[in-house]
Amino acid sequence: MTASLDALPAEVAAGLARMEMDGIHFAPVRHHSPACALALQAMLRELRPAAVLVEGPDSFDALLPLLLDERTRPPVAILSQAEAARGGDGPATRSAFFPFCDYSPEWVALRLAHELGAQFNFIDLPWAARDDDADAGEDEHARSLMAERYLAHSDYLAALARASGCRSHDELWDHLFELRPAPALRDWRSLFSDVFAYCALARSSYETAVLEAEGSLARERHMAGHIRRRHAALRAAGDGRAIVVVTGGFHTLALQQMLAGPAPKPGRTAPAAAADFLIRYSFDRLDALNGYGAGMPSPAWHQWVWESAQASAAGPQLEQVTAEALARYARQGRERGLSEQVSTAEVQAAVLQAQRLAALRGHAGPGREDLLDALRSCFVKGAIDEGMAGFTDDLRRFLGGSALGDVPPSAGSPPLLEDARRQAQAQRIRLDDSTPRTVRLDLYRKESHRLRSRFLHLMDYLGAGVGRWQGGPDFLGGMRLELLIEEWQVAWNPLVEARLIEVAGDGSTLQDAALARLRREEALLATQGQGRSAGAAVRLLVRACVIGLHERLPRLMDLLARHLAEDASLASVTDCAHQLLNLHRAREPLGVQDDDGVRTLLELACSIGLGLLPDLANVKQEGEAAAVRTLVDLRAVRAALAGAEPDDAWHEALARLALAPAAPGIAVAAGALLFLDGAWDAARLGAMLGAHFGSGARPAEAVRALGGLMAAAPELLLTQPGLQRDLDRILAGWDEAAFITYLPDLRLAFAQLKPFETARLAEALAQTHAGLDDALASVQYGFSEADMAAGARLQGALALCLARDGLDAWLAEETA
Repeated sequence: MTASLDALPAEVAAGLARMEMDGIHFAPVRHHSPACALALQAMLRELRPAAVLVEGPDSFDALLPLLLDERTRPPVAILSQAEAARGGDGPATRSAFFPFCDYSPEWVALRLAHELGAQFNFIDLPWAARDDDADAGEDEHARSLMAERYLAHSDYLAALARASGCRSHDELWDHLFELRPAPALRDWRSLFSDVFAYCALARSSYETAVLEAEGSLARERHMAGHIRRRHAALRAAGDGRAIVVVTGGFHTLALQQMLAGPAPKPGRTAPAAAADFLIRYSFDRLDALNGYGAGMPSPAWHQWVWESAQASAAGPQLEQVTAEALARYARQGRERGLSEQVSTAEVQAAVLQAQRLAALRGHAGPGREDLLDALRSCFVKGAIDEGMAGFTDDLRRFLGGSALGDVPPSAGSPPLLEDARRQAQAQRIRLDDSTPRTVRLDLYRKESHRLRSRFLHLMDYLGAGVGRWQGGPDFLGGMRLELLIEEWQVAWNPLVEARLIEVAGDGSTLQDAALARLRREEALLATQGQGRSAGAAVRLLVRACVIGLHERLPRLMDLLARHLAEDASLASVTDCAHQLLNLHRAREPLGVQDDDGVRTLLELACSIGLGLLPDLANVKQEGEAAAVRTLVDLRAVRAALAGAEPDDAWHEALARLALAPAAPGIAVAAGALLFLDGAWDAARLGAMLGAHFGSGARPAEAVRALGGLMAAAPELLLTQPGLQRDLDRILAGWDEAAFITYLPDLRLAFAQLKPFETARLAEALAQTHAGLDDALASVQYGFSEADMAAGARLQGALALCLARDGLDAWLAEETA
């Protein structure tokens, strides 16, 4: 690949000449590259160096015995966690991963150095000592310490990809490096020279100030210091053997330049206050297609290539890997009932197609993109756009894989993580596969399913999302409680373990950690300075039931009783009563043993709500709609609690509200509820409604009253002809300006009716107007709301123009 030295920038040409400096051999790599790992194997076996120095925070040296343990099986990762202030939010735990798979050059370097008896260490700046967030990875809380964003975003490499006919940086890398003939993969001098030039030219796109600001130069100075000290120590001991430096290729040129010049002054290093753990990792987290900034796409594919190379002295057998992969994909399709889509003939055609594409592109054998192109052409039926969506997702999962690694028991996982694994296994959740699986739980009929649900909700509460809730009864939200089945997407992955390690200080079991969090939330409620919130307190009670902390229920019930006694908000008290009613109804799936205690609290909430009811008489206009909803909710709870028993105290309070003049919406809603309960007859309701809708009613108050009626009992407008006539008479008496002013409020009020109910109301009103039936039958309904508003504005503008021109009398005559 490398052009003649004359064609390269001077510093890159000089770097190629310094791939070996006084016994220091540079091995520039791409993280997780099988080609670089194979070349590194050949390099180390040939040089048999005295020391192998590997990019990676030097604080990781304490974990080297675990990395070398025979029971450690990749993919694994070192998880580093540190506390850091984030703005005004106080300290927060940041997590970062340093992953390894079988074909990671860093993994090969450490294992082979140990086998050869060489010294080996990590040499990079500790992560907690870095001042930058430049290594941001998959998400805000879990970043990668191997990010290669500079290669992915290099203008030089983008231009080279276009010139080479490659569609991406990853396809370019495979074309230039991974798909070399097997002997060329073992020619480490040539391969590492080419990787060096590739990365050095990419680096030339970035200014020194940028690299300094984001922390690369500080890291490189730290690594150069390690190399100098190791070199000096070996030479002082009379050991002239080679030193091999394994780093991302982006850093190699800078390391050479620093080692060739005077030793820089050591920079200020912050205390490395991070906790490091060796944890299991997964292929889906290693996949660049899932957002991993240093990943190679489709790690399962590269694993198959690597295993082929290790099984044969001749190197990777790409044709055989391709054929086996296609056969495995077809078998997977047949197991999923897709045998008609992936036939044996199509597999054979795809193998041949991949081989021909590889030959056309000058590859030693089919690569990942050759395989993908062959699959697209042979497996997708019809138009490529129509068949690609599901096919691409399925193929991406297949080539990405879902394998999880393993770590020895001596890895010293926090007790909380061990407890989570134990409980997950008890709930039949696989710990060796990160593939999401759909789990359906019958909460009302199966105790084992209820236990699994509580485990999933508990993990979700701790932020360790082993499951993603898809549907079913929502006990926390108080919705869809009639549903019997709860559905989750469940998968164990490294982020689950990272989060559990993060909260391990809260307890040694999941229940202890959840209890610690629940106590903090209790304390926060207890110290609120602006009164008490029964609505917030009852959510803690329901939460405890959902996640299985039933031993905390007596304490939470006492807390709720205190909040109820001090809560001055009817909306909060009513919300509390509603949630308590849901808790009572769902007591079986939620495992509530003390239902008498729940019912006592429910009665207390209803009693306190009744005492707060008079406050609604003075509610402001902007709060009327919410107040009516609260009134309706409280009635529903009291009705469920009282059953068939008369509720005289409630009806007396409603009657007082119905006579309150200050809030028309509340008054009419109260009267409507009294009628629905049978406490008022039609005559009394009519008298009350007449005051708001009868002769002389003002438009503003009539609209507010209508809003209250429609929110509380919209069916009355359909069943009470007198109310229909009163409302029709009021609207007919409004002038055009008043009608346009209150039209939005009218539309909002009538939105409470279903479409067929609106049609029934229109028919009833039409019968009171001669000829209106025929007019309604000829109405065209193909107009939008915007059309109607525009028409009203146009009508108003026309009226103004006619008045200006003295033609308003003519307009009145035409209207008549």
